[in-house]
Amino acid sequence: MSYAEELHALGYREPEELAIGMQGVVYRLGGGKVAKVWFHAQERELRTLMEFYAAIDGRLPFATPRMSELHRPGTHWVTVEEELPGRPLYQVAAPYGEVGWERSRDCVVEVVEALAHVEPPDVRLAVLDETDPFRAGNVSWTDAISGLVRRRTERFAAKLTPVIDDFEMKVDTLLKLLEDMKEPDARLVHGDVTSGNILVDDDLRPVTLLDFGLLTMAGDPVFEAAAAASVIDLWSPRVREVEAAYDAAFADRLGYDAVQLLVYRCAYSLLIANVHDDDPYDRDSHVPLTAKLFNTPEVTALLRR
Repeated sequence: MSYAEELHALGYREPEELAIGMQGVVYRLGGGKVAKVWFHAQERELRTLMEFYAAIDGRLPFATPRMSELHRPGTHWVTVEEELPGRPLYQVAAPYGEVGWERSRDCVVEVVEALAHVEPPDVRLAVLDETDPFRAGNVSWTDAISGLVRRRTERFAAKLTPVIDDFEMKVDTLLKLLEDMKEPDARLVHGDVTSGNILVDDDLRPVTLLDFGLLTMAGDPVFEAAAAASVIDLWSPRVREVEAAYDAAFADRLGYDAVQLLVYRCAYSLLIANVHDDDPYDRDSHVPLTAKLFNTPEVTALLRR
């Protein structure tokens, strides 16, 4: 049974595919509704996400998803939601360096700044393909993020070691830097602020933020900024320039430290390096992108013992 056929089984005869993300495929159903067919998520995880969405409803200056239905018509779980306003930022934004690109940068910075003012709800989500909540109990941010990096790198070391120079040394140094960071005031971290997850109006102002859950956590807003600067144009050959431009904006407007941004960017890059493993659409791995970052002179100098 195809993804569309699973929606046919729910009575939706002509679903229109809108987007493919790391977590699933989104379809427009008509009547102001959309559905998401989840690649790997199970019932418990989705019910927790439903609870999370209800808990953050109205706490940001733009719309966020609300799941109204949960079904399993076939192999996959399906959620039904209200269709939210706006167009994906990537559809209307000027490419980096072209006239007007700063408007999209300002839009992303606005989203990151808004998230940094929201206290995380009590509903704690698991991240990536893990099953336990990211910060259960009283686990500190520094312990939680360094533990996640350690688990991911140990699990995927066989793929990362051949392409990252001095891989073990760099990871060891990175873990020390993470563990030595000052414990921040926890704020809501989305973890996947991409130009596909931000919906904007005609003036490129954010009106909707989609797809919490991949790396959504109670954490350091500087981590959010570092991740957003990387993932906003991840596949561009000019990605280092894009990151530098966003880092400058985050430093100027939010007072974030350049070294801390780079440390978090390294951590984030390791976390998502293998996020497409077992992807049913067989999309490209992020491993080469992670290797390019880790082999830059800047990161090599940062992570030298």
